[in-house]
Amino acid sequence: MKTIQAVARYLPEKCGGIQIRLSELLPVLQAYGVESKIAAAQDGKHENTYIHNGIEVYRYPVFPQPKAEPNHGELLHGRFEYFERWLKEQKADIYHQHQWTPKCGLPHLRLAKELGMVTVVSIRLPNPVCQRETLMLNGQEVCDGKIDEVRCSHCCGVPSVISDSAIKKLAHTPLSISNIASKILHQFRKVPAPINNAATALLTPVSLPAYIAARRQGLLEMAKFADCIVTLSDRLYETLLLNDVPQEKLIICKTGVPDVFITSTQNVKKVANKALRVVFLGRWNRNKGIHILVEAIKSLPTELPIELTIYGSAVDDEKYREDIIQSIKDESRICVAETLTREELPFVLATYDILALPAQWFDVRPMSILEGYAAKLPVLGSDVGGVNELIKHNIDGLLLPPTDVKAWAEAFRQLSTNPNLLSKLRQGIQPIRTMSMEAIDTVNLYQSILEEKASQAKSSVSDRLNFTQVVGTM
Repeated sequence: MKTIQAVARYLPEKCGGIQIRLSELLPVLQAYGVESKIAAAQDGKHENTYIHNGIEVYRYPVFPQPKAEPNHGELLHGRFEYFERWLKEQKADIYHQHQWTPKCGLPHLRLAKELGMVTVVSIRLPNPVCQRETLMLNGQEVCDGKIDEVRCSHCCGVPSVISDSAIKKLAHTPLSISNIASKILHQFRKVPAPINNAATALLTPVSLPAYIAARRQGLLEMAKFADCIVTLSDRLYETLLLNDVPQEKLIICKTGVPDVFITSTQNVKKVANKALRVVFLGRWNRNKGIHILVEAIKSLPTELPIELTIYGSAVDDEKYREDIIQSIKDESRICVAETLTREELPFVLATYDILALPAQWFDVRPMSILEGYAAKLPVLGSDVGGVNELIKHNIDGLLLPPTDVKAWAEAFRQLSTNPNLLSKLRQGIQPIRTMSMEAIDTVNLYQSILEEKASQAKSSVSDRLNFTQVVGTM
């Protein structure tokens, strides 16, 4: 079985969880007879090929930089012909796309379908359905994810004085005009606030409603060209159904922790800490909620025995990182540490008591929770989609309001002063899903889709033969 795994970028460049998990999963799939190659975009005019972790990686060029909207890449990006030529040469059975961006989006999926490959799309982030890319209504409360031009436009900043009927009409604005409005708006960001605010009020209604309508259309196009759409969470599955994705195309296949990671944590002896040691793992991005942890810790009495270590990975927002560091310069209980390697992670996690995940968005399936459980760390997490599917409140962790600093501070206070609560939560942790389990489910998924396609092809041939026989007797 030959597969192409498509992403918008790949290792060894700085990447996120999607690429890291894929690099760990593909060798496991290989052991089950699945041969894979990576197709990943790269900025620039030239292509190249290399081997990473035993897997061949093809980097197709993207030049010039495509527009960010529509999010699915409605038009072919520059130098798409390189990807097209390479994909035609592969003769693969399955094309599996893991991202939905202008660099790895609708044109790539459509081409694979036209070439006769079985097509699979995994939705690992909220961006295919949410213009804010968070699934948080007005940035404050959990949203059901139903794409609605009016509600989504107001959520993303279209002034409330713009009527519903006007927004519905503006949703039909040609994307070329919306892109011009968006470009002008971007240029106004550096001007004085009064001018910027006026430009925002004027230009946002011209750009956003059309982008939101395009996002919905892009999702329906995904459903058209994908034989199967894989979701990682029950909640996201329901969200896709709300947006008219056919149920027969949807399947849930949840990610698992590498078996070697679990083995490594089992070989580490847990030590008792004098202070409650809290760890955060994640990117420097406001949606990750590091500021919530910082404010919560700083609000606690200085004599309370608690320590927070921030292992920030890739930097999405340098100003956000700088603001956090500035805010803790006089706070001895909070420190920022170097990014951990995958090899170091299980051993370092075992030295902590609690993992904190203050997500300010729909974090589809945060693997750090499972990694924390593997190291026998209870998890404090935001009560938002994805996170609340993994944490069982008051059993193996605590679910807290995402933006409520006082609630987070109170949880830390209880855990630092009540060792029985920490012990109870630790004992509530159950065995977790492994990457081997995920690999078996993935192989079964691939095989079932290939068998269904073969059955449909056989039925089609049979129908044509029967038609020919009928015509021949007329």
